[in-house]
Parts: sequence; structure tokens; C-alpha cells
Amino acid sequence: MFGFGEEEFVGLDIGSTGIKVALLKKGKRGYELVNFGMVSLPPDTIVDGEVENPTAISEAIKNLLKSEKLASHKRCVFSVSGQSVIIKKITVPLMSEDDLAESIQQEAEQYIPFDIDEVNVDFQIVSAEGEIPKKNEKPGSGEEDRQMDVLLVAVKKGIIQEQNEILVQAGLKPAVVDLDVFALENGYELSYGLDADDTFALVNIGASNTNVNIIENGITAYTRDMPVGGNTITETIQKNMNVGFRDADSIKLGHMDESITKADAIPHIKQGVAHICEELKSTIETFQKTSDSQVRRIHLCGGTAMLEGIESLVSNEVGLECDKIDPFKSIKVNKRHFDLEYIESIAPFAVIAVGLAIRRLDDK
Repeated sequence: MFGFGEEEFVGLDIGSTGIKVALLKKGKRGYELVNFGMVSLPPDTIVDGEVENPTAISEAIKNLLKSEKLASHKRCVFSVSGQSVIIKKITVPLMSEDDLAESIQQEAEQYIPFDIDEVNVDFQIVSAEGEIPKKNEKPGSGEEDRQMDVLLVAVKKGIIQEQNEILVQAGLKPAVVDLDVFALENGYELSYGLDADDTFALVNIGASNTNVNIIENGITAYTRDMPVGGNTITETIQKNMNVGFRDADSIKLGHMDESITKADAIPHIKQGVAHICEELKSTIETFQKTSDSQVRRIHLCGGTAMLEGIESLVSNEVGLECDKIDPFKSIKVNKRHFDLEYIESIAPFAVIAVGLAIRRLDDK
């Protein structure tokens, strides 16, 4: 999306409770995993999407890169999400990409609820009625009324600057800023491809936020960052079982003392998942009201996707087939360098980091 300056980049996924880092090498036969690592952040480092302790993030990144022997790799790609990000599909008259670039700020002002001077704007043409003209070329006779669909993206400059400063403090040189929903799509596409005749939802459930990217006919059709996630489940357990947040989080993950059984916890876990699925169903229904397509299935990833039985819980609540994403499916993973069972077990954590690690300056 927004490039700063160039080669193989470290993909850095900064979540509210932890950081994931990935480095891939592209060869003639595809990508090979060079490294992947994770580290937890101290409690309350990021609260409700707001960074409360930037130094803690910088130190965690430095320590993670050092432990994964990536300290010499300075160029990185990071992503943002949340209320400071606006993504809209808009329809504009058919014009060249260069002409659109010159007019996009004016177009964006109609759709963005922020001061246009406070945001960075980018776009991607997703479809057009006829061939896209070259620079300064006017549509031919009879083509004056033709249009094209454009994915408009705006991100508040403040959030980019904040993340950039954290990474610079960690000794890194940010090269590209992406969005979580697009990194999610790239991480999925690398392993599974994108069918030109299919509609499905990619869902990344983090601790406090859930990214949804609905893919229609091979392109992003609708996105949303939902303010719910794994913490929703933890808070439901905390409230219903009268325990502290940390104990509730342990119960969610199946770590219980002798006084609590799995059967005690399951109803509250299901209730928490149901809260997330209410938002997910609403998101899918909103998309389907404006599309001729129906979402056929859900592909899950993120830390909460590690929850035992999450696929069947989501499937039952939403009424759609559901599975987990493995971003390493089409990546060469050298068994001499990695524990393959471990890589398989943490795969849902890695989708966005992998999607970021394959970004280059000249792609969209």
C-alpha cells in the first residue's frame, strides 16, 4: 500500500498481546521459510487499539529479532487496522491509472469521514467496463459513460507515524505499510490461490480485534475490522465463572486447576464465541445485501483460531463451512531448520506475518 523506500522484507505483525515476525526467501520454485518467531507483549501495552507503552513494543521487537537471528535484517513491512483505517469500493468514470492518481484525493473526500489532510490515501482498480485508458488518453466514442470499480484506502497519518517510530526505535527501517485485511488475503492466496468464481470470508480473530476480508471472484469485495476477539471469550468466562482475567484466559485455553472441569467452561466459551459470531454474521449479511453473491464458507486464522474446536463452534453459529488457514501449505519448510510439528501447530498465528513478508515495493 504505502511505500517508504526496496528486497526481501521482514514481515512484522504487531498484535495487542504479541508480535509475530516472518522472513521468506523467493526462489525459482516458490517461497522458502527463512524464519518465523513470536513473542508476547507485557499486559496493557496496547489497550483498545491504543498504544500505551511504545517502548515495550520496541524492546520486544529487538529481543525477538535477536532471538530469531534476524537482527541484521533491517527492512520491514508492517500493517495497521482498526477505526483509523477506511476501505471503500467506489465507482468512478473510466480513466487511466495515472489520471485517477491525480484525482484520487478529491474523490476520497466524498467517502472519508476524516480531514483529507490527516490521511494517506491509496487505491487499486479492481474492475472496469472495457480497457483502461493510457495516461491522458480519453475514452473512445461511445465509451464516455463507462465506469470502473476502485478500492479506496485511507489511513490516518498519525497511526502510521506512531508505528513507524516504534519500529525505528527497534532499529528497523519500515519499507511498506499494508493493512491487516490485505496481508490476510496475501497470506491465504500464497497457499490456496484465489478462485475467479467463488465467494468466501477470511477471518483473522485476534485478542481484541477481528479482521474480515470477503473475497468475491478473486478480489476483495468487502472488509471490516470488528472490535471483538479472543478477549470477548475471556471476559465472558471471567464474568460467568467469577474469576480474574488471567485465570479466565487460562481456562479458555484449557489450562484449569482441579476445581474447574472442561465441562464447566464449555458453555461460557460457546457464549463468547457466539458474541463474535453475531458480529461476523452481521458483516456477512451486510455484504450480501449489496451483492449477487453468497458467502460459501469461512477460513479462520489468528490467535483465537487456536482454540480447540473453534471451527465447529463458528460453523454452527454462522451456518457456514469453516476451516483454518495454513499459510505454510505451499512454502518450503526445511525440516533440518524447523520443527515441522511446531510450524504446523502455530500456522494460524502466522498468516498476516507471512502475507506481509511477501510484499514488495512495486506491487499492490
